[in-house]
Amino acid sequence: MSTRGASRKGQERSEAILDAAEKLLVEEGHAALTLRGVAQRAGIRLGNLQYYFATREALVRALLARVLERATARVEARVGGATGSARTLEVALEPLLEDQKDPNSYRLFYDLWAMAAREPAIAAELRAFYVRYVDAVAQWLREASPGLSRAEAHARAELLVALLEGLSLFRSGTVGEPDKRVEATLRRVTAWLRESPP
Repeated sequence: MSTRGASRKGQERSEAILDAAEKLLVEEGHAALTLRGVAQRAGIRLGNLQYYFATREALVRALLARVLERATARVEARVGGATGSARTLEVALEPLLEDQKDPNSYRLFYDLWAMAAREPAIAAELRAFYVRYVDAVAQWLREASPGLSRAEAHARAELLVALLEGLSLFRSGTVGEPDKRVEATLRRVTAWLRESPP
């Protein structure tokens, strides 16, 4: 998020801008995500928006940081007492699976992926987001299975994130329907991923 507006009022304005950007992206798609469109949706002048987010890329960076921060907070709230146990990863998985059925969540990412496919600066922001996401999952794996090396936990985390992101297309109803058998299989795969190597 922008470091401008560090006051409470500035933070509130930054959040309002990010709310407007997220709604615009979810409701109208990536083509509508312009600084002018976000300013209009937020009810402020373009110059005011640019004080907080000078470029579209800075706005997307802040939006992704907020998405990851909120997702991490939801996971940590669920994990609670399971931290450091074999159940850490399974408990952490729940809010991630719930997000796959939330139209606001999956539409946001579908449009971000579409933007990243055409815009190198947005692709760089999305790569940075996934680095942080994979790192968080690797940490949950290491908590669930302390015998995993950092490199092995990272490789397994990357595999799990890739699996979850691909499954979102099916579990969201976009190209398939949620299937309890798929979810059960995912849980078995997750259990395998937390096993220590021989």
